[in-house]
Order: sequence, then C-alpha cells, then structure tokens
Amino acid sequence: MNDSLVISVSRKTRPSETLLRRLMAALGVLFLLAGIMLSTAFMLPCFLTVLCYYWYRHASKREYEYTLEDDTLKIDRVSDRGRNRLYEIPFDRIILLCEPDAPEALPYKKGGTVQVVKEDYTSYREDVPYYTVIVRDEPKPLKLLLDLTPEAIRMIRRRKPDAVRLTGTGWEKLSPNVTNN
Repeated sequence: MNDSLVISVSRKTRPSETLLRRLMAALGVLFLLAGIMLSTAFMLPCFLTVLCYYWYRHASKREYEYTLEDDTLKIDRVSDRGRNRLYEIPFDRIILLCEPDAPEALPYKKGGTVQVVKEDYTSYREDVPYYTVIVRDEPKPLKLLLDLTPEAIRMIRRRKPDAVRLTGTGWEKLSPNVTNN
C-alpha cells in the first residue's frame, strides 16, 4: 500500500516578533536620517540595523511540512533556501499519540516521571488542534507537538493502532466516524 499525505504548517507571527521588526525598521530609518543630517558615522549603525532586520525576518519565518508515507513520518523545515529534514520517524517507534492534556501524556510533561526532548512544530493558532506524539528515541524519548489532520491520525491509527489514544470532545468533533478502541 503506497499511501502518502503531506501537511503544510506555517507558524503564526507572534506580537513580540512584529514589535521587534517594527522597532528595527524605525531604528534603521532614524540612523539613516541622523547619518544624512548630522554625521556619516550614523551610517554604520543604520547598515547593521538593516542587516539585523533582514536576518531576523528570514530567521523568524517558520514553515513545516509533515509527510506521512507508508510507514514513516517525515518532518521538514521549509525556508527560502529549500527544505531541511528534521526527523524521519518510522511508525513502529511511535509510542503514543494523544491530546496534550490527556492523562497518558502526563508522565512526559515537564516535571513528569519520564524525561523527554520536546520539539514544537505547531502553528500556534488557537483554532487548529495539536497533538502530542511520543517517539522512542535514544537516549531520551522525543515529544513532538504537531498539527495533525484527522486523515493523518487515521493513517497512523491504521499502522499503529495501539499508540493512538484519543478521547474527549475535540476528537469526536474532528472525526465522528472513527471511534477509539
């Protein structure tokens, strides 16, 4: 069976990032005007501020792509320079897929009994549900926060039914035709 599903996630811009970008642009213009009117010594800070602005604008733009193929979950970071493969996870290494506040995820939370490496690849949008995926990895398990669609959850459930533990009102609203065993 050759199933393939691609989910594209672009991260929502935080208000602090917008404020920082506006501050850098205002400082650049201020240094430019000071360099023209007062002294050319202000041109170097102007140039450095503009460089910082463009670097930060590029660095703060984050888009991710989840690809589910056959028995593998691939997570890529997409940027202007191409894509960077972050993880390639076989489905048999997935221990748990659940809501972030589910009782099954409590041992993997901060201060829980199991120490994990946490990676957040969500969009930060309130209207998009995200899920916790725990992956068996060495030396510590990996905790991924992902914006998965109902189709992606069904695909993982078909391959690894014992790992998907979804309960609560959110799951029924998303996918009423799939029940939890």
